[in-house]
Amino acid sequence: MTGQPATSRWYRAHVINRRPRTVGTVTLTDDQARHLWNWTLSRQGLHPHRRLTSAAEISHAALGLHAARLPSPFATVAARATDASAALALLDHTPGLTTLRCMRRTLHLLPVDLAATAHRATAHYRLRDAARRAHNAGVTQQQIDQIGTRLHSLLADGPMPYRQIEADLQTATAGTAAVRATVKTAWEAGSLTYRNASGCWNAEHRLFGLTSQLHPSLDLDLDPRTATRILIQAYFDRYGPATLTDATWWSALSRAAILDALDDPAAAVLEVATPWSSSPAYMFAERYEQFTAADADTHATGLHLLAHEDVALKAYAETRTRYLADLAPRDAFNQIGEALPTVLVDGQVHGTWTWNPATRSVTTTLLPDRTTPALTRQTAHAADQHTAALRTGWRSHSAARSRPHPGQLALAV
Repeated sequence: MTGQPATSRWYRAHVINRRPRTVGTVTLTDDQARHLWNWTLSRQGLHPHRRLTSAAEISHAALGLHAARLPSPFATVAARATDASAALALLDHTPGLTTLRCMRRTLHLLPVDLAATAHRATAHYRLRDAARRAHNAGVTQQQIDQIGTRLHSLLADGPMPYRQIEADLQTATAGTAAVRATVKTAWEAGSLTYRNASGCWNAEHRLFGLTSQLHPSLDLDLDPRTATRILIQAYFDRYGPATLTDATWWSALSRAAILDALDDPAAAVLEVATPWSSSPAYMFAERYEQFTAADADTHATGLHLLAHEDVALKAYAETRTRYLADLAPRDAFNQIGEALPTVLVDGQVHGTWTWNPATRSVTTTLLPDRTTPALTRQTAHAADQHTAALRTGWRSHSAARSRPHPGQLALAV
């Protein structure tokens, strides 16, 4: 009989059945679960009386801002900030924030301390992908090392546009494929970073620079195991209760890595039974105690317009019923699994919204079975406010410095 060795089968079964050590169990009623979900959102600024004051504070509270789509960070901050100036600061390169690919190979805007953690915890699979692409393009490691030395010398005087970097580095022996593989590898390794110098959220002028110059306090030498523990504990701190499947999907790390990160004697973890899934969920006991002592005002969060790929929705996979209830996933996600810009009411999806470039305004669409005349009026008012916030950072294409270049986008996809 052929197949996996017995020890391998035992290991897989052990990992599948293994659970984190916990200090107790909690079973949530439907009402308690709804209150806890809204309390979680309120901690991240999604509450009319508990908004946050800066993009850095919001990014820290939400464990990053999704940045795969240009408008997403701006709209995410606008939904959580006390005023539009916090979102506008993103366009002026908010100090202490950097953009990098990390969880699920997706671009995030993160505070520098969390960026170092997220980078080191996820670098292994991103560097593996970069090496595979280079190999498939016929580019050797020796070529990457040689071009990489020239790349660092080229950027020593400051950031440059990608197309200029490509043109300056190409030689008879270093063609386009080799240059692109080198820049890709440097980007994933963390020695290279970028800034969008367009000055608006609807266009991009991507400048690449040396991380050591643009973010000198960013320490990328953190031990990967330590980084994974910090990142996963930060995830459960911000988004618990969540299941192991939620965490593995969010991070693209293995179940074993998630379990190792949670199985920390210094971390008091509760096992939580929720109405969102039959799987056990986990959160820190200290956070649960804070929830039970919190003001009842946090049990409802009001109406918010969330960005495309908003972190509050993308934090979960198995327990999305916490905000979908009986809705079909396609009511909140597109065909490739991206979270749509949604209308969230007390933590529940009630519709979607879009930005109309022609009128420079937000258009909302409420789900027929989840609306009332009062909610329609409230949503219209929220759309007007969101329109005003987005207009502050929008520029016509003639005024924007440039649009993304296909070669630049290839680094982010």
